[in-house]
Amino acid sequence: MKTSACFVPLITAVLIGAVPNKQMCGDTADVTDTNPTCKGKMVPSAFEPAFLNISKYIWTGENTVPEANNPVGTRAFRKNITSACGKCATCATIVVAADDSSTVYVNGVAIGSGAGWTTGQVYFAPLNPSSNLFAIAGVNNVARAALMATINIHYSDGTHETFITDESWKTVRGAAPQGFQLPATSDSTWTFAMLQGFPQNSFWGNPALPPVLPLAQSKWIWTSANAATTAPAASNAFRKTIDDCTKVAVCATVLISADNHYKLYVNGQAVGSGDSFGRAEAYSIPKLHPTLNTFAIDAKNDEGPAGVIATIHITYRDGTNQTIVTDGSWKASQTVPNGFQETFFDDSDWVTATVVGNYGIAPWGSAVAIPPA
Repeated sequence: MKTSACFVPLITAVLIGAVPNKQMCGDTADVTDTNPTCKGKMVPSAFEPAFLNISKYIWTGENTVPEANNPVGTRAFRKNITSACGKCATCATIVVAADDSSTVYVNGVAIGSGAGWTTGQVYFAPLNPSSNLFAIAGVNNVARAALMATINIHYSDGTHETFITDESWKTVRGAAPQGFQLPATSDSTWTFAMLQGFPQNSFWGNPALPPVLPLAQSKWIWTSANAATTAPAASNAFRKTIDDCTKVAVCATVLISADNHYKLYVNGQAVGSGDSFGRAEAYSIPKLHPTLNTFAIDAKNDEGPAGVIATIHITYRDGTNQTIVTDGSWKASQTVPNGFQETFFDDSDWVTATVVGNYGIAPWGSAVAIPPA
């Protein structure tokens, strides 16, 4: 039998773990749970920015002069990306800038739309383990036209790989064909995209890099109302469990900061730590349980003001996303019990977290440094 270099025998689906049926939601699972390449331990990592400004501006080549005027209308761009042998792709961070607007598709599913080239737009998408189609509908309203994107693919082992728009992307010199974004549509007769310029020396220049996630809707929380002024030197614990049987969760991105220290856990696994309220750290969680996920924080105050603030972005298999923020719905404890970070830890006697204030309140202000997407 002839096999590819990446051939792996068919195996039985990997069990998520011994959890009650009502929280397993029956037979709910994700595509990565039955893929042999994805069997290994899922490794969280510090978030790696996509860095849009390393990419290239491209268009169809209908006008062979770079940066010149192009016909008005919607144009199609596609790129198939195959994971290296032994790599399990889980999610992607996609940052796009377009003159004039764009819609991003991954494996035929619309992920998001945006407009403008002065600031990049960031999207998060679920991936298949081995092969994924990225497609973008670029819209030109008048005059010049260009599209630029950077795709950061996150793998289950905590590594990542960056891809850019360049002359290897496929396009059509004319209106976007119907169904151009679908994997079943062949692009074998399409041409290659034409370079319009580099960010550093083109008409469009360098777009501003968007933050990986915002903190604007998140709250500073603690276990006492006056923590913005003073709180005891102590460690407090916080938990948030997302239990949703209606969707399949794939991955998450977490942005977090604390005064003074934090340790972040997801489903019992240590993710990262930090010790400066003047900056936030971002983390990639490449694999979530399909329906039941617990985010836990061990936050320590040295003296004076105390608080923790976070934004959590969950990506689902259907291409939708959910944003979770620190607020009064989190559970809180003035001690840090053993095993508090585990999903099935009993926090029924914990109180709800106290909202100290909105992002931007004193003494922390609104100048917390946030990593770019």
